[in-house]
Amino acid sequence: MEKKKYKVPQGTVAIMIIFILLIIALWGSAYLTMLSRGVTITP
Repeated sequence: MEKKKYKVPQGTVAIMIIFILLIIALWGSAYLTMLSRGVTITP
C-alpha cells in the first residue's frame, strides 16, 4: 500500500495565521490602552 501525502490546506493555514495575528493585535491594543490610563493590577 502506498502512503498518500496530504497537502496542508493553504487557505486554512492563512486564516489561522490572520486570526492569531488579529487576536494578538487586539490584546496588545487593550494592554497599551490600560498602560496609557495608568491602570495598576493589584491582587
